[in-house]
Amino acid sequence: MKNDHLSEAEIQQYALGTADLNTKKHIGSCAICEAKAANYRLIFSEMDGLLQPAFDFDVASLVLSQLPQPETATDRDERWLYLLIFGALASISIPVYIYRLYFFKMFTGILPVSMFLVILVTLFIIVFQGIEMFRKYQKQLNILNYK
Repeated sequence: MKNDHLSEAEIQQYALGTADLNTKKHIGSCAICEAKAANYRLIFSEMDGLLQPAFDFDVASLVLSQLPQPETATDRDERWLYLLIFGALASISIPVYIYRLYFFKMFTGILPVSMFLVILVTLFIIVFQGIEMFRKYQKQLNILNYK
């Protein structure tokens, strides 16, 4: 058994009813610690009897209505993304429209086997890049799901 008195935290745990066996034994044999525990039980019982403070108006709506609504970074990022997509489409489609007659003549001089090889390699690169992108997405999704 302890010869020293219990700490305030241990006495409070006893008053709340969550103390360990050593604390209970000490309080059973120590009048000073028992008096402190009785004081804490009285304080806790009085605090339980208090009414919760309540306002007759909605504080959250009053405060939130006065806060400025910030422009989120995603709104600005989306505008730049749309502008970038429009610029990319315009930079591709305008020259194709202007040089449309020459565009089709450009591929007539290439051997069909060479054209087939270029298209096949391009398709393989696109497919493998898509698979790699999907794997990376799945890995990130799994990391987010397990956190």
